[in-house]
Amino acid sequence: MAQVTSAADSQLNEDDQFFLDPKESVKRDVLEFWSMSESRYPTLYRTAKDVLAAQASSVPPESAFSGCGRYVTVLRTA
Repeated sequence: MAQVTSAADSQLNEDDQFFLDPKESVKRDVLEFWSMSESRYPTLYRTAKDVLAAQASSVPPESAFSGCGRYVTVLRTA
């Protein structure tokens, strides 16, 4: 009898496979690793692509938005 696996089961298997695979001893760029691993871990690849696309900023959020008072006035908010 053939066993039917759901999408959740295949995701679990992909996650498990990632953690069970031997770790590489060579230091590699994270982008290079995920581009080479796309076919092996397709769901994890898409997640990594989304996360790694977020740009880092050295500006704390509070100082990035502190200048808003100069641009948003009472007349502009009405």
